Amino acid sequence: MINIIGATHPGQREHNEDCFAVDMQLGLGLVADGMGGYACGEVASELVKTTVEAAAANNEGLREALARAHAVVKATAEADPDKQGMGSTAIAFKLQGLDYDIAWVGDSRAYLWDGKAMLKQITRDHSYVENLLASGTISYEEAINHPNRNLITQAVGVSGEDGLEIGVASGRLAPGQQLMICSDGLVDEVLDYDIAKLMAQAQTPDEALNSLVRAAVVAGGHDNITVVIATVQEDADGSQPAIEPEVIRTTNLNQQPEQPTQPRPAPSADITRMGGSAPLYDDTDETLNAQGLWESVVDFVVLNIPALSIAVMLIVAMVVGLFYLA
Repeated sequence: MINIIGATHPGQREHNEDCFAVDMQLGLGLVADGMGGYACGEVASELVKTTVEAAAANNEGLREALARAHAVVKATAEADPDKQGMGSTAIAFKLQGLDYDIAWVGDSRAYLWDGKAMLKQITRDHSYVENLLASGTISYEEAINHPNRNLITQAVGVSGEDGLEIGVASGRLAPGQQLMICSDGLVDEVLDYDIAKLMAQAQTPDEALNSLVRAAVVAGGHDNITVVIATVQEDADGSQPAIEPEVIRTTNLNQQPEQPTQPRPAPSADITRMGGSAPLYDDTDETLNAQGLWESVVDFVVLNIPALSIAVMLIVAMVVGLFYLA
């Protein structure tokens, strides 16, 4: 009734710090995108995978599984100085019949594909740019090419003073639908509209999977790419109505790609820890360049301190400008 498949590719990277899990018996799919450098990212993502698999086998919920993975990765890093700072994004789904639960940390995503023309993003990234986007500070078009789009605000194994934030969603699939989860190596290279086109053109789930990974590699493959797809067969029992979680963003192949559907504003509770205690983690393992630092400060001022006087903003601009010139 439901088929689950997955694939990963290192892209242009020497090492693949992504990993995935597919377990038809458990109805489990998982993608983890490690970070930390010097092979630590590979260790972190593998720890997430094995911990979540074991928790799922013991019928633990996905939220509890990711919390357990967080503790395992953190303890491993604290026990080995060479692994300090390692972490991982994570997204997992668990199916029971056509019902599904999703839990995630970081910017690995989940999408629903209706089998025809509609692709819906159903998880909200724990990222710097997503917070700017959800607050209305920047547009969707600006978010796509933002220099700091790889900065995440949550990671398994690494957390701020307020602890780990785990996103959750649930729903029910319909015959012909597909549930897809992926690392940012796909969405950073392939726009949602093109993802939808590739899924519409694919004749089989395997073709869709291979087309998505190949498209990300051809587009540059600057990061590891991992995709897992769960497909409900057309002849599955559809007597129960489909249930969708909150839809963050919708892409419709019947609309022009230059005019993507605007995201729904996030509730204020979802815009968390910007300018608070939560650090920003760069899941590319690369430091910010000077331009990125300048844009981060400007965005921070606009998002978090709208009441600053012009004089104070000029002082901030002068200080950062001197740093930029240096």
